Amino acid sequence: MPSYLMYIFDVAAASLVTLNALLLLTIFSRRFKLWPTPAERSWQHYTFWPLFRGGLGLTLLFSILTVGWPEGGPDTWRFLAGMICVVIGFGFTIYGYFDLGIENTYGADEGLVTGGLYRFSRNPQYVASILGFFGTGLANGSAQSGVLCGLAILVYVILPYTEEPWLERAYGDVYADYKERTPRFLFL
Repeated sequence: MPSYLMYIFDVAAASLVTLNALLLLTIFSRRFKLWPTPAERSWQHYTFWPLFRGGLGLTLLFSILTVGWPEGGPDTWRFLAGMICVVIGFGFTIYGYFDLGIENTYGADEGLVTGGLYRFSRNPQYVASILGFFGTGLANGSAQSGVLCGLAILVYVILPYTEEPWLERAYGDVYADYKERTPRFLFL
C-alpha cells in the first residue's frame, strides 16, 4: 500500500479513536463535555469538528481510494450490496439535514423536530449514516476500510448518548414525551 494511503488511514484512525474516547468521556464525566459544543468559538467546537469531519471524511476517502473493483462472483454481490447501503444510507443522511434543518444538525437549538424522519427515530441521520458506513466497508471489502468504518459507526452509536442530557434540559417534558414514543435508533 502506498505511503500516502497509510497516512490517510493513520490520521483517520487516530481521529476516530480520539473522538470516540472523548465522546465516551463526555457520557461518563460530570465535568468534561465535548458534544454538543457549548459555543461556536469554544475549545469543544475546535476539537469536535476537525475530529468528526476529518475522521469521517478521511474514512470515506481511504475507502474510495482503496476499493477493489469486483471482477465477478461473490465480490460483485458484496460490492453491489454495499453500494446499495451507501446510496440509501447517505441519501437519507442528506435528506435528514433538510428535515431537521442544517443549523439544528450542527448543534443549534432551533426547536425540537419530531416529524418527518424523526417520527421513526430520534436519530434518523445517525441511523442512515451507520447504514452508509456499513455499506462503505462492505463495498470496499478490505480489513482496513472495515476498521475505519467500524470506528465511524461507533461515533454514531455514541453521539445520541451525549446529546440526550442536553435535549432533556433544553426541551424538558416535550422531549421526555418524544423519547417515550420514538426509539433512539429504529428499534432501540
